[in-house]
Amino acid sequence: MDTMGTISAIFETDKDLTLVTVSGAITADDLKDWGVKYYEGQITSHILWDVTKADLSAIQGDQLKEIAAIVSRISEVRRGGKTAFVYDQPLEYGIGRMFQAYSEMENMPFEVQTFRRVEEARQWLGV
Repeated sequence: MDTMGTISAIFETDKDLTLVTVSGAITADDLKDWGVKYYEGQITSHILWDVTKADLSAIQGDQLKEIAAIVSRISEVRRGGKTAFVYDQPLEYGIGRMFQAYSEMENMPFEVQTFRRVEEARQWLGV
């Protein structure tokens, strides 16, 4: 299935921060592929995911659990870091909260929080 979605990243190395912007229809495979590539490249302690322009309706709960398990296995290098997700739509926010719960169950080596506004996420990240 082709998606019209994109996942792009900007690195603010002075803040040890990766800004990830997600837009359009995104699948679980898109997220898994991006995550694996990210952990093979430049890594920062903190990540801010702006998912306010994304459609995550194709992603199922069991897929989120699988993504959390994969990330937990490959993300030890970010131990002590933080990941913030920003969603402004109810469905996407719910998906984000579900991923946050799965992250806690997987004992992710970094903190995960879900927000409705970028400003709140930046404040929590300390950037």
